[in-house]
Amino acid sequence: MARIETGNLKGFTIVEALIVIAVFSILIALAAPPLTDFLEQVQARQNTNEFLSSLLLARSEAVTRNRSVSVCTADGGGATVCDTGKDWHDGWISFEDLDSDGVRDVGDDLIDQHSGLDDTSVVSTVNFSDFLTYLPAGGISSAGEFTLCVGSTARQITVNATGRPRLSDTSCP
Repeated sequence: MARIETGNLKGFTIVEALIVIAVFSILIALAAPPLTDFLEQVQARQNTNEFLSSLLLARSEAVTRNRSVSVCTADGGGATVCDTGKDWHDGWISFEDLDSDGVRDVGDDLIDQHSGLDDTSVVSTVNFSDFLTYLPAGGISSAGEFTLCVGSTARQITVNATGRPRLSDTSCP
């Protein structure tokens, strides 16, 4: 009778492979919520920093130029005029506002423009529905705030009467 040698066969059985897949699936399911929260936090911080940099630039330009500079809602990329029908997350522009009315007129220099934030972002405001104006000394006429939400993560920019923006964590309205 002939002998059959199987040698050193190595591998996984179906049962072992299914167990590995099940354990891996459980680990992925446990990691998904914290990963989603982390991505929301990163996006909220990025949006807030972009918005904050525009406010700081507008304030700096108002002081440097010794003229009023306004930041207003606009319609995304390439916009050069204010659009009160848009929300802050749609986009915004900064401009030298010679008559301090929050509307870009002929002769008002465009300083900065932003195409807006991603579609998952929501911006709510207090006292800044569609524009804010920095006065030549760097202050504003009335204090207010912006709250930027991405999912359940929120960051708030509070602008006091001296025009200084301040960041804080908050909750979505």
